[in-house]
Amino acid sequence: MSSTAKIAFLGTGLMGSHMARNILKAGFSLTAWNRTLAKAQALIADGADVPATAAEAIAEADIVITMLSDGPTVHDLLFDQELAAAMKAGTLLIDMSSIKPSEARTHAALMRERGLHHLDAPVSGGTKGAEAGSLAIMAGGDEAVFTRAVSVLSAMGRPVRVGPDGSGQLSKLANQ
Repeated sequence: MSSTAKIAFLGTGLMGSHMARNILKAGFSLTAWNRTLAKAQALIADGADVPATAAEAIAEADIVITMLSDGPTVHDLLFDQELAAAMKAGTLLIDMSSIKPSEARTHAALMRERGLHHLDAPVSGGTKGAEAGSLAIMAGGDEAVFTRAVSVLSAMGRPVRVGPDGSGQLSKLANQ
């Protein structure tokens, strides 16, 4: 994926803010959103665009990255609030939240039904790893989709594809 790819980053809390900064440092265009808007606005000085809504953040994105609190929150944002339905065809969702493997598999299937791509890619390394861009990134999903995401993931750490949908989450559980 070239640095001309438009990235939307949803969830700019303790980990996400550092991860988003590293994507910006790598030269990608990034739009940031967080439920608490001030957390996303802190990224404006680093070059991020910060719209008022998640729907505005993902409108032109080629890749949407989520770093949210849990599986139900991810599901709510993507499917109950219909954010996935607002993504343009072919968009890649990289869910870096730590959720259940079964939730990741369900999300991947729901994304495919909408003509979208999905990777579950939880991280290990804490806020220090997020800040340093040295997170261990365990990705589950299709190999071609992973290959498409490697340059963006590499801006945040060391990505490794560990298997099909849900495998990233399973690896994270085993790692803990």
